[in-house]
Amino acid sequence: MALRRRGNLGLRAVQVTGVALAAVLLSSCGQDQRLGATVPNAQGGTSPSAAASEEAQPTQAQTGTSEAAEPATSARPTGSKPAPKPAGSERCHTSMLSGSVQPSDSGAGQRYAELVLTNTSGETCNIYGYGGMQLIGADGSPLPTKVERTPNPGPALVRLAPGGSASATLHWSVIPHEGEPETGQCEPTPVRLDVIPPDETDALSATWDLGAVCGFGTISGSAYHS
Repeated sequence: MALRRRGNLGLRAVQVTGVALAAVLLSSCGQDQRLGATVPNAQGGTSPSAAASEEAQPTQAQTGTSEAAEPATSARPTGSKPAPKPAGSERCHTSMLSGSVQPSDSGAGQRYAELVLTNTSGETCNIYGYGGMQLIGADGSPLPTKVERTPNPGPALVRLAPGGSASATLHWSVIPHEGEPETGQCEPTPVRLDVIPPDETDALSATWDLGAVCGFGTISGSAYHS
């Protein structure tokens, strides 16, 4: 009798184990089916909805922006070139100019001159504003120079045709200032003036034969004018 009970219990245990195993298998199959729906996308596949979306998008060949795909009705005529700049639209560069210092009025220890820039190129160009200056001694070394701008005449556009000139009015003193020698020369005598035209960085040279510049080389200069 005891053996029969033990046998029944063992059979029931086997049945229960079988039912549990079947449930696990069914659950695993369900998970595999659910995962199977997402595997193609993870591997680079395309779902039907994504494929339809891609078909609705135009290809690159349809939306390319190469010259061949440009409309035939372009605003630029075929074979046309950019319109040339008007003559004289650029400023005068140092390489296009020569310089000279021409004495003007003088008296009572005051000196005046015109610093003249001449267009030596074959092109028309423009000069506008003030330039730079540096007095140079006989040994080629820079001498004390202090440039002060005067407002009259002020900046105005000067158009220089080939051979045309513009000038800046210069003023300086030959009377020694405080701190300079009162006998002899107040400052060393320059032999040339290095000139930088407006908006340029390179200098050109002009002969200076107008004596020493007192006031530690102070020169007042106007803007270039015609």
